[in-house]
Amino acid sequence: MTAGMTTIAYVSGHLDLSEEEFAAHYVPKIEEACARGCRFVVGDARGADLLFQRHAQAKGLEVTVFHMFARPRHNVGAFATVGGFDSDTARDEAMTAASTIDIAWVRPGRERSGTAKNLLRRAQARK
Repeated sequence: MTAGMTTIAYVSGHLDLSEEEFAAHYVPKIEEACARGCRFVVGDARGADLLFQRHAQAKGLEVTVFHMFARPRHNVGAFATVGGFDSDTARDEAMTAASTIDIAWVRPGRERSGTAKNLLRRAQARK
């Protein structure tokens, strides 16, 4: 990353992520990113996306919600939106392209999940 470039974190995770898992695996990384002046992109699904949106709203963070079709399923902070994607994959690829780092956690046994694919996409892009 070059000097002066804004860090944008892509927050992604499991649809069934618990509040306890979010607190343990996401909040410390989010707080670290905030301390560096990070902005955030996130999807509009339940689970990690919704938990992050609630956290971001409470903290007053700068967030853009990416969504499929005409409007987001969840946008609790009336955040800026980018939409119209016709698949989860297209939306997730756009969030990877719009961001510079990932904040994500893959539950043991879920190594083939969408979250794992998001992390792999970034790793492959860096090669």
